[in-house]
Amino acid sequence: MAPEEEIVLGGRAAEVLDSTVFLNAKKAVTEGIQRQMRAVPLSDQTMHTRLIVALQVWDQLEKYLENIKQTGEIRQFEITQEEERKRRFALFQFGN
Repeated sequence: MAPEEEIVLGGRAAEVLDSTVFLNAKKAVTEGIQRQMRAVPLSDQTMHTRLIVALQVWDQLEKYLENIKQTGEIRQFEITQEEERKRRFALFQFGN
């Protein structure tokens, strides 16, 4: 994927992660799972396992979006650094 595409996707992932809708969904999902975990009898290992898997899947979704966001930020930083390096090199060459 081109760096520019990674930057765009990173921005979109950041919008999702920072959106009120996503934050409310995160709170509702995690609280719902935790509430169910407290309500399920300890003897019901199957249900506890399913709830743990549900939390793990939610965590993976968040990590995936965070990874895309960070990749976009890194690519933007790299491009900015490269442009700055080129600008300084051009000033150095033409300044002499």
